[in-house]
Amino acid sequence: MPVPVPSSKRCSAGPERRAVVAALALLAVVSGCTSDDPARAAAERFVDRYYVEIDLTGARDEAAGLARAKVEREMKLLEGITPPEDSARPRVHYRFLEQQEPGRDRRGFVYELTISFERGDQLQRRALVTVGQDDGAWRAVNFQELD
Repeated sequence: MPVPVPSSKRCSAGPERRAVVAALALLAVVSGCTSDDPARAAAERFVDRYYVEIDLTGARDEAAGLARAKVEREMKLLEGITPPEDSARPRVHYRFLEQQEPGRDRRGFVYELTISFERGDQLQRRALVTVGQDDGAWRAVNFQELD
């Protein structure tokens, strides 16, 4: 028969323990979103920077060729414009849909983007991110919305 433990001796999840558990859970989720395929991982880094974080400088760093030129053109168009506060930015989530037929040095990945706005509206788009080898590293070389 189990011996009851006085309430003053019971273990409880204090704020520190809950924070550690939450951090570990977040780490498990984030690590589950990264692909082992270096080409797909490069595409997802670009999607994260460009679409999710709306970080054009970070997206430019993950891009080469035409993709880099597109990002730089957008940066130039937005010069002098104050970005909206984080709370006013849309929230973007994505999921991998398919890989296009791989070429010798290029691979295309299609993602479904779910864009949520502050008022509760949502829309979905598909994005194709093409990656290629650039100085031994995979980088986005083109991207486009398909819808």
